[in-house]
Amino acid sequence: MGLSYHSLILKNDGTLWSCGRNDFGQLGLGDSYNRYTFTQITTNADDIKSVYCGFEHTLILKNDGTLWSCGRNDYGQLGLGDGTNRTTFTLVTTNANNIKSIYCGHSFTFILKNNGTLWSTGYNEDGRLGLGDGSNRATFTQVTTNTNDIKEVYCSASYTFILKNDGTLWGCGFNNEGALGLGDTANRYIFTQAIINTDNIKEIYCGYHHTLIL
Repeated sequence: MGLSYHSLILKNDGTLWSCGRNDFGQLGLGDSYNRYTFTQITTNADDIKSVYCGFEHTLILKNDGTLWSCGRNDYGQLGLGDGTNRTTFTLVTTNANNIKSIYCGHSFTFILKNNGTLWSTGYNEDGRLGLGDGSNRATFTQVTTNTNDIKEVYCSASYTFILKNDGTLWGCGFNNEGALGLGDTANRYIFTQAIINTDNIKEIYCGYHHTLIL
């Protein structure tokens, strides 16, 4: 799957292949050259359970539970503790255990753990990490406000939603065009409940700066 300008496919034989834009190493091929056909990734791309594409970064979750990332990392979106880009998949070692699922946005990443806790890293100027401030993070940091009882997480380019098991919808991040559905255009730095016309939600779909619910 791909979010912007690059794509990956995981084959039934377990091999991983990528193509498209690669200026930050997001294809995991060890260089920064674009590819115009799917090219096999051979470094640290074994035993893959699932693949996740952000704007210009990529993550893989392996069957042994380890998390690996590559690509653009200027805001810490790879969760590796620094701001250096990676051109091959690199093991994430800080707070990347016990992962249930991964969610990638534009220059930021969330993980939901099996114990129900939510963690985020990367770009955060507009509060999209839900951590209560506008400071970027370079390692996965636990989100503790209004993140109980999570059913699903949805990342757009610049904001984040969580749908809770009780059916309530909560959003944080960039809101200048009203994408959080809160009735105003103020950014939110913690997950804030959207209460108008958000009942009985089956699915959520996030665009760049707009949102739909079914």
